[in-house]
Amino acid sequence: MKKVLFSTLCILSFFATAQAAAQQDLSAIMPLLQASTRTAAQNQQVLALFSSAKDPSTVFAAGASLVRIPPTAVQENKLLNIIIKDNDMLKKVFAAVILTSMGSMHEELSGLLQDAISSQDHAVRSYAAGAYTILNPKTTAYADEIINLYIYDPAFAQRAMNLLAKDEKETFKYIKKSTQSDDPQVRAAAAQWLGELQNEDAAKLLLKMAKTELNQQTASAVASALAKNSQWTLQSVAKGLKTRYTAQPAATYALALGFMTGRAVDIIKQGLLDENENIRINSARAAAYMAGVLTSPDASLYTQDRAFDIALLKSVIAPLTALEKKDNPSVKVYAGNALKQIARLM
Repeated sequence: MKKVLFSTLCILSFFATAQAAAQQDLSAIMPLLQASTRTAAQNQQVLALFSSAKDPSTVFAAGASLVRIPPTAVQENKLLNIIIKDNDMLKKVFAAVILTSMGSMHEELSGLLQDAISSQDHAVRSYAAGAYTILNPKTTAYADEIINLYIYDPAFAQRAMNLLAKDEKETFKYIKKSTQSDDPQVRAAAAQWLGELQNEDAAKLLLKMAKTELNQQTASAVASALAKNSQWTLQSVAKGLKTRYTAQPAATYALALGFMTGRAVDIIKQGLLDENENIRINSARAAAYMAGVLTSPDASLYTQDRAFDIALLKSVIAPLTALEKKDNPSVKVYAGNALKQIARLM
């Protein structure tokens, strides 16, 4: 029994070590995979990594990177050989997707791609659906998967959508339908796409989503998208602060204001002085979120002048301090947390 247990532990240790090594190798190469541009030699390096990779994480990361920045046409045979000879199904599927992203219209790959659309992995389904739709543009069955693809590769998703929808109006129709999907990740992708449309119709649909979305991750995507459309959403989001603070939509509105950084500080200051308890709590929550946004590595996505917006946010310290000292216990908790988050900016 001890010998069997020892052998099992050795096997588990081996796999844990192999997985850790794969993650370490992937971490080292990630800057190249995430680069916005690459030289031909660098792209050749990524293709070599994709071809030789054994762990799924590396296959996926390198494959997705090659979809975004496709190899040159001279690499077509290498990718076809992977499809024909390799036993790794994930690698076969991504080779087919990469070929399609290169503009190689191999209709014989449709069967492989269609089978992959039934994968348990959401990302694999989405990439396969995008490639399949490019090869079979009359197919409308995989619209939700194309919407979901936007999370991973907006350009590839848009390319597939351009073949699926005849114009921007029809594209909006598909996205709108996806906001009602049973899959929260598809709804999140739809919200992200709406956020990038930068128009009033998209903003109205996002405001509608904010009222009903209960999934936290999807609600976060809605909040970010609302912030990107602040010229149409700011006042409506501000009105949402009166929502019962224990309800998910209240957190969505507060987070949206947090993402809006400096533009929302005056609204937060007014809210902290409001007679309505929900407005005071949600305003304090928004201040905490804003501090978190401004301290994050991605702050530049939400502010054009971080130092200026930090200075603006510090103007809410006084009213927050007053709430922490004198308000009811529920408000004190949120005010105290906001002060702690703002203190990290000092």
